[in-house]
Amino acid sequence: MNLKIGTVTIGQTPRDDVLVEMKSLISSDIEIVEKGALDKLTVEEIAGLRPTEDDEILITRMSDGTELTVGRDHILPRMQGAISELDRDKDVALITLLCSGEFPAFECNKPLVTPFRLFWGALSSISIEGSLGMILPSREQVKIAVETFEGLGCKVVGVGASPYGREEEIVRVAKELKGRVDLVFMNCFGYSLEMKRVVRQITGKPVILARSLLARTLDDLLQ
Repeated sequence: MNLKIGTVTIGQTPRDDVLVEMKSLISSDIEIVEKGALDKLTVEEIAGLRPTEDDEILITRMSDGTELTVGRDHILPRMQGAISELDRDKDVALITLLCSGEFPAFECNKPLVTPFRLFWGALSSISIEGSLGMILPSREQVKIAVETFEGLGCKVVGVGASPYGREEEIVRVAKELKGRVDLVFMNCFGYSLEMKRVVRQITGKPVILARSLLARTLDDLLQ
């Protein structure tokens, strides 16, 4: 029997744009069971999940590839529901979120990988004498991300570029960071290995990619 892991996205499934690359980095013969916080919702129901004034902005993708902005607090119950479904599946060995945002603790009896904590741990283990560059899906997310990650004790330079838009946007922000930072973190699961290559080539600096860091962590957990 193949080992099964559960994935929870804040958008809709399937997320082949993310999982095909992640599976290529995991050596185990695994089966992925996907759940999405917005699965089976109507257009009207989804519209009600858009951020309100005090809600944190999250960027995700619909099943047709459309980019969507949702409010973090609005989707927490939907995320918990998806986690609980996977938790009840006896064949699922562990569960991971496919969002790099910071969330409160979820109820789950199985091992639950929270990417924000993983990324914070990885970045905190690296001595950054200069500045950390951070690429986020939206400029509206930059301020809170910079304030959060400056808790690492380094200066953070944040820029916004949608992973679901034109490649020129990735090139633009990479050029913005060139010569200003010593390390780059691409803080969204929508960013691909090819996008990482482009940023690495332009900045000439090490680049951490959300999806590949999580994939390699899962690979270690599954061996």
